[in-house]
Amino acid sequence: MAEPGASMAVAAVGRGHLRASHADREHVIGALKTAFAAGLLAKDEFDRRVDRTLASRTYADLAAVTAGVPAGPAGSKPSRPLTRAENAAAWGVCGLIVSAVLTVVVIPAGTTKGVVVGTAVTIYAVSWLLAAIMGVAARRRGSRPAATGPSAR
Repeated sequence: MAEPGASMAVAAVGRGHLRASHADREHVIGALKTAFAAGLLAKDEFDRRVDRTLASRTYADLAAVTAGVPAGPAGSKPSRPLTRAENAAAWGVCGLIVSAVLTVVVIPAGTTKGVVVGTAVTIYAVSWLLAAIMGVAARRRGSRPAATGPSAR
């Protein structure tokens, strides 16, 4: 697993001489806080590195501060985004729950099972129809790149 210092060093290779922003320093301090909270840095080492981070002016300085900071406990895995199937399953479950809640709210007491089931199916179908329309609209928006450059005039 790569170390935070290694990723900062890779980023600093091409721009090590450039000035680091306040946000860059805050990002490094966040990584140091994470390492300290995980018990990977002693308090005095943490304080020393934070002071060096605040005094850093370039990306190379920041890379030097994070050099040697362990990435985290062994066996920890970075989080990954949901796959398309997992995302669809999560939305499907949410649709079922919302349909059930809306059915309970909409249906008055004393109605037959057929009316309850019919209403639930209708609400579920309408929610999926709306989701499909939104998905198509988002896909169309994403497939049309914005016109830029001289040909956009």
